[in-house]
Amino acid sequence: MALRHGYVVKPMKIPSIRQRDDLSGSAGADRLSIEFVALVVLLLLPAVGHGQEKGVNPRMDLVRKLDALRLPGGSFTASVTIRRTAGKGGQAEVSRYTQQSRRREEANGRVVFDTLVRCIEPPKDAGKALLFVGDACWFHAPHARNASRLSSGQIAAQALVADLMNWRFAEDFDHTLAGVERIEVGGGTHACTVLDFTPKPGVKNRSALVRCWLDDEGRPWKAEHYTASKRLFRTVLFVKYAGFVDAVRPVGLVVMSTGIAEEVMLSDAREARPPEELFDPKRWVDGG
Repeated sequence: MALRHGYVVKPMKIPSIRQRDDLSGSAGADRLSIEFVALVVLLLLPAVGHGQEKGVNPRMDLVRKLDALRLPGGSFTASVTIRRTAGKGGQAEVSRYTQQSRRREEANGRVVFDTLVRCIEPPKDAGKALLFVGDACWFHAPHARNASRLSSGQIAAQALVADLMNWRFAEDFDHTLAGVERIEVGGGTHACTVLDFTPKPGVKNRSALVRCWLDDEGRPWKAEHYTASKRLFRTVLFVKYAGFVDAVRPVGLVVMSTGIAEEVMLSDAREARPPEELFDPKRWVDGG
């Protein structure tokens, strides 16, 4: 897949963020790619919104479009393929996963997607899985007696933000206008509004700063995630849009972090209600 990552800046400058860290380095050998779920769930962001203040949250109309764009109207299943390359000229590794997502409404009216992602290949990782239920996350390996619940620190540090699927940009974040910019992504040029999102007080497991490039339809084409010290730790390019369950949604991404580039493609999406027992970590025993 040919990807174009360059961009053209308009005269209006975007406020600079401190110098990016060098993205060289390599990942640990046995991270399973706990990160793979971060890549999968990047595509799912529920839509809720309210309020607007002068200078803060000036583009709630656009943020609501962003939220609505990401989330199918019901439960679904899909296939995920990730092509992972470490360093320049590194050998690409291809992994495949199944994704099963259950849409439900919590007592407070919040709509969430509980999601189970299982690895199919390569053989060394087959059967490994991550489960998200609400804001909690569990990891399970074949033949393990129990699933292991991840701490909020593990979620944020190892899986980008593992509950990204349940982010609500309009409700969980405040945003400010950073500028406008034309960027080239996915073989096209897109005129974008650039918004800086910061979590509202009390909201946990979110990046300290997310800078998003959105077109007038609310489609994201690029996102940068920063730590509280303004260090860039992950860049996401949305390189392909296509039909996904019930609407046109992002189905192709490139994720870059610490010298690793991952191309993520979603396919075979369809509406389906996964069995309820899949979302109970207590039933995951001996490879269950």
